[in-house]
Amino acid sequence: MLSEKAQLNYVKLMLFAAETYNRIPTNLNAIRKGFKTNQSNLAIENTISEIQKVFPKFKKNGEFYYFEDFETKTNYIRECPGVAEGTPKEVTDIDIDKDKEEEEEKEKYAECVSMTKIEYEKLTTKYGKDFTIKCIEKLDNYKGSNGKKYKSDYRTILNWVVDEIKKNNIQQKFNKDPLAGIK
Repeated sequence: MLSEKAQLNYVKLMLFAAETYNRIPTNLNAIRKGFKTNQSNLAIENTISEIQKVFPKFKKNGEFYYFEDFETKTNYIRECPGVAEGTPKEVTDIDIDKDKEEEEEKEKYAECVSMTKIEYEKLTTKYGKDFTIKCIEKLDNYKGSNGKKYKSDYRTILNWVVDEIKKNNIQQKFNKDPLAGIK
């Protein structure tokens, strides 16, 4: 059985392993700093020895401590924030909807613009069909003339094309009647 301090440090080591990709430095000052604790180096060293006796899969390899089989036994985040490996314990309806959207095939709405039917419907619902068509034409012309490629044309439209079309509409109204706002 582990002492209370060793139990606490074991949990901290597990979290530290997740942060360091299962490469916990053997330097006790680095561990103390990673733990954000005022424990002495001797206390940390003693608890690590205690942990190694009880948990043989907690090992030391040169300049690092590590947990054997850590990658297969945990669901920690590797390189992409928000994307964890393994099987999630709970799945929400929002997650299911996202997966369906990603799985749905994209359709071409212009020579250089494609998106899913759901994405197109969201745009037309929010901005109307005419405005959505202007946005698609604007993005199509931009991509076609500059050779740009985007991961998501839908997100690109939301990100900057909508604002650009709104600015153009305001400018066109002003050009037709420069005194429109003064009357």
